[in-house]
Amino acid sequence: MGVDYDPKGDMVVDVKDDGDCDVKYKGQKMDYDTYVDEMEDRATRNQQGKSITTSSIGTFSGFGEGTLKKPYKLNK
Repeated sequence: MGVDYDPKGDMVVDVKDDGDCDVKYKGQKMDYDTYVDEMEDRATRNQQGKSITTSSIGTFSGFGEGTLKKPYKLNK
């Protein structure tokens, strides 16, 4: 495919002689099905032109008055 879906090397798959495998993500044990799901998500995000390793939807800007002009305050 030509795309490295784990550029940081966070996921490690250890295939055993009997065909079973151990999967670790950042040193923590992970279920193989979860690993496959994550790789599918990364491939989908890559196809959509998004970041492979992050799925952040943005940052929280907080509560308060802020600096945006409210439509009802524009003409005052």
